[in-house]
Amino acid sequence: MHRLLRAALAAIPVALCLAPQAFAEVIDDIAIERLDSATRIRLRFTGPVHYLRQAVSGDGGVANVYLQALDPEAFGATPAIDEVKHSPGGGSVPPFTVRVRLDPRCDPAPNPVCLFIQFDRAARYKVRLGEDRRSLLLEFASDVGGRSPNAGKER
Repeated sequence: MHRLLRAALAAIPVALCLAPQAFAEVIDDIAIERLDSATRIRLRFTGPVHYLRQAVSGDGGVANVYLQALDPEAFGATPAIDEVKHSPGGGSVPPFTVRVRLDPRCDPAPNPVCLFIQFDRAARYKVRLGEDRRSLLLEFASDVGGRSPNAGKER
């Protein structure tokens, strides 16, 4: 009996390694890019997306961005698990966390990709889709006199 149990337990890791991936990451990479007069966060996705809309809090501390997957298979087949990523180190933008939800209940669009971005402090930035359709850009203007030139403008 013990020999059979040991054989079964030894087979589990092998079976898990051979099983197809049920969950693929949506965010491939998070990069903080320094530009001439600004800093940009690039969230690079594993598949192409279409921008739908955004909702940003008044102080910019929270941003909800709604996208649509153009190739849903690129993001895996398990929408019930949220993907959570943390920002890489960098002092030019506040630390942040990104939560990705593929659950169809997060947006009525077909194949939704819902991003919930939480900064550790207030921030001023603009959100746009990258030209490659595989990245989301958050652009921070440089501070002039302690205040962002885009303060109070569209995020």
